Amino acid sequence: MAANVDPTDYKARKKAWKKAKRRVALPAKILCFVLPIVFVATSIALYFFNWFPMTFDLVIGANRTKITNADESAQYYTSDYVSDEERVAAGKELSEKVEAEGATLLKNDDAALPLGTGAKVTLFSHSSVDIVYGGTGSAGLDTSEVPNLKEAMESAGFSVNPTMWDFYTTGAGSGEQYTRQTVSLTGSDSVTANQVNEVPWSVYDQATLDSVADYGDAAIVVLSRVGGEGYDLNTTDEHSRSGGYLGITDEERDLLANLKSMKEAGTVKKIVVLLNSSNPIQLDFLKDPDYDVDAVLWIGGVGAQGINAVGKILAGTVNPSGSLSDTFLYDNLSAPSTVNSGSFTYTNAEQAGLTSSNSTYMVYQEGIYVGYRYFETRYEDAVMGTAGVGDFSYSDDVAYGFGYGLSYTTFETSDVQSAHDASTDKFTVTATVTNTGSVAGSKSVQVYAQSPYTDYDRAHGIEKPATQLVGFAKTKQLEPGESQIVAVSVDRRELASYDADGEGTYILESGDYLLTVADGAHAAANNFLAYKGYTPVSTSGKMDAAGDSSAVAVYTNASFDSTTYATSTTGAAIENRFDDADLNRAGYVGDQNVTYISRSDWENTVPTEAVILKATDEMITELSESRYDAGLYSGKYSGAAMPTTGAKNGLKLIDLMGLDYDDPKWDSLLDQLNTSDMSFLIGSAFHYTQAIDSIQLPGTRDENGPTGLTTTLFGARSDVKTMGLPSEDVMGATFNTELLSDVGRVIGNDCIAAKVSYLYGPGANIHRNAYCGRNFEYFSEDGLLSGKLLASEVAGIESKGCHVMIKHFALNDQETNRTGVCTWANEQAIREVYLRSFEYAFAESELAGVMTSYSRVGCAWNGADEGMIEGVLRGEWGCNGVAISDNSAISYTYMNGADAVLAGSDLFDSMCQIEWSQLQNYEKDPVVVSAMRDACHRIAYATLNSLAMNGIGAGTTVAYRTPTYVVLDTACFVASGLGFLFCLVFKIVKNRKFRQANPKPRRVA
Repeated sequence: MAANVDPTDYKARKKAWKKAKRRVALPAKILCFVLPIVFVATSIALYFFNWFPMTFDLVIGANRTKITNADESAQYYTSDYVSDEERVAAGKELSEKVEAEGATLLKNDDAALPLGTGAKVTLFSHSSVDIVYGGTGSAGLDTSEVPNLKEAMESAGFSVNPTMWDFYTTGAGSGEQYTRQTVSLTGSDSVTANQVNEVPWSVYDQATLDSVADYGDAAIVVLSRVGGEGYDLNTTDEHSRSGGYLGITDEERDLLANLKSMKEAGTVKKIVVLLNSSNPIQLDFLKDPDYDVDAVLWIGGVGAQGINAVGKILAGTVNPSGSLSDTFLYDNLSAPSTVNSGSFTYTNAEQAGLTSSNSTYMVYQEGIYVGYRYFETRYEDAVMGTAGVGDFSYSDDVAYGFGYGLSYTTFETSDVQSAHDASTDKFTVTATVTNTGSVAGSKSVQVYAQSPYTDYDRAHGIEKPATQLVGFAKTKQLEPGESQIVAVSVDRRELASYDADGEGTYILESGDYLLTVADGAHAAANNFLAYKGYTPVSTSGKMDAAGDSSAVAVYTNASFDSTTYATSTTGAAIENRFDDADLNRAGYVGDQNVTYISRSDWENTVPTEAVILKATDEMITELSESRYDAGLYSGKYSGAAMPTTGAKNGLKLIDLMGLDYDDPKWDSLLDQLNTSDMSFLIGSAFHYTQAIDSIQLPGTRDENGPTGLTTTLFGARSDVKTMGLPSEDVMGATFNTELLSDVGRVIGNDCIAAKVSYLYGPGANIHRNAYCGRNFEYFSEDGLLSGKLLASEVAGIESKGCHVMIKHFALNDQETNRTGVCTWANEQAIREVYLRSFEYAFAESELAGVMTSYSRVGCAWNGADEGMIEGVLRGEWGCNGVAISDNSAISYTYMNGADAVLAGSDLFDSMCQIEWSQLQNYEKDPVVVSAMRDACHRIAYATLNSLAMNGIGAGTTVAYRTPTYVVLDTACFVASGLGFLFCLVFKIVKNRKFRQANPKPRRVA
């Protein structure tokens, strides 16, 4: 104690004692305050690191695979390029080429296009400075370095009005209120519906309008719409007269009307509209006399470099050759599927205790009549005067049919021939295409078929479209006067129809089958009508154009055949697998049923209001979060014995390189797995798969990629530049499988550079109507076009050692209520429309995989539906690739781990550890463990045959490692806890010693 303190002064002595006591172990006291804060903070961080492990790995760029003694000579998949610069340049060139071949010329009155280089043009609409390059969400593109429309036009040789450009970018038209609004996937903003927010005409000042006179060779109007993950486009909009978000707004109508006035005054010579949208914009304005549009070019989502191709098309240095991959309508809501699109909830959902993940549904009441299958079939029946066709006018609804597209030149298609080869069961359809115009160009050659619609079909509910695409090709670039004989191979299987009610498989009925080559589905329908003797004159104008009967070939099938196509190419039986998804066949929906559209009675079957459903007690049971726990499982693993686990066989995954999937050596390797290895590998795969020490399985990096490898959604770290390609609908409009093979190889090379072994994409769902938010991720309304292009792209990607996970398998054709929505459809529609687009890829690659959808087929989640996964994917298609769930996020517990593996699924793209935790509960259950073992077999087989093995040789060791950030946080957690205890003890001991040496002062009597 201080020497100068008066010992008789009690207050002074006490104060000095306390001061001295405070100095005792002062650092320890401070640490006793700080360390608990560190302890709590690191414990919270550790909780999140362990519950969301892959999410943090993704953002930080961590890797949980440790490679020792890497063999750099072991390069199983290598790049086609000598440098990253060469790879990026090739991607840019391809992105532009895809747009050049996919952009589709719809209208070109008086040869308004091309404008020619050197033309002086004005770009109109706020969208002209805010081009849609692609959609939003997991397929979003990095647009930080993309060219804008002005740059693309100037590069193509145009002079662009700078005053108008400045008006939209920095002037009165640049306000935030004119920025396009898009619904956020995360719901992080207040936008509840997409809005165009075009600049009103009243905002344009006179000086800006006066500038147009000097740049009046053409007024180029950009109409843009954007879709994205997690939301669909609104079908009603206060700013548009009809068509919702896809109808043009009042402000856009005012713009077009005022441009017409400018044209009449001679200020502008031509009005050209660019349709910058993957969702078909409603085109009723083209029939409106208030506007005077000369040319329309559909450009879709242009990707990172496609806008350059748009400039070249307008200049004429590129001749457009796209053919529409969708039907474009004057009235988008005339598509019958729109009646049953949107949000529908079981009427008793609240009383039944259903949740957001099992209380909603949608009904595919239109059956097979999606897109052109509806419009062209009803058109044919209307022309022929078929009973029950009802009130229908094709020209009121359809602006441009599927497969339609103009060129700057003209072509003649002649000498259509068809021959069937019984040994291959394929037709070879040939046609001579001649360029009869004055500039070079190429065109798609489209083969359509018509099957006989019989009394058997009417009796058994089988529907037959009047025309369906069965094959296609694309010519080379033909010079004026040059001809090319194009041969298209058509599998006779394409003519078969699924008969769910009668034979329970595919049938080929007796009768005449027609094949034709035509410029789109509508031209094909007219060819078939012409073959039957119909003409515009004989039908009093109901037939809107003469067809070419000489372009029709006939194949006669002598007898009813229910066996040839009852077996898949793998030898598996093709049989009814989706009765539970058909309200008319499911045994657990009570007396509820649905009237599907039938061409036998259009008038009484085309829906005018949505189907209303109630959840029966049996349905509620089927909607259980764990169907296995509810006793609903009776599949192939029932009664299975516990497989061998934890064996010490001394094998490494690399030892099986080159062996087939069914090689017996795989059993010896899989015997080495522990059940904890299995549950961890399967349940923890958010953008990564895990390294497993017991079999020396390396972990992998996985990423999104419907339109090119992208890491934009979660801000994942990557220093590798990759190429964002035009949207898949633009790829669809190319009708070019060779080009799509190039697309696949470019994506595959990007994956090698980024060390991505599994790609979440491409997308293969169907454009059921114009309003699905993710139509930009899918090719078309047609399954064959989608599937053939997909197969070529997949082959290209897989050739570089990256395995695709084609999404979203299946029937994920709207985003509204996507998490758990029950999809009700009949088996013919499921197989002929929605699965067809996926199927072709598996003929090309045994190791192609799928990403299963959030939605349900009937009441069963798609990823756990035995008919979908085990029956079709594994059985009929012979897929040994990996099936991964969509992101199961935080609370999607209906995507059940046990149910999934029992149905044939393999991995969970889970941000957190829901499914891993679920599967840990079954590590002693022989039924589930047997299924997990098979899943691990598929994962290991796919990884072994992927670029993940680059650098792994016979002497290489693979191990799981905890990421550095987790190690550091754990160390801080432990150190802070132990440090606090040490400091606390140290402080107590020091205080005790101080008290012993310095008794607390007392009052002196």
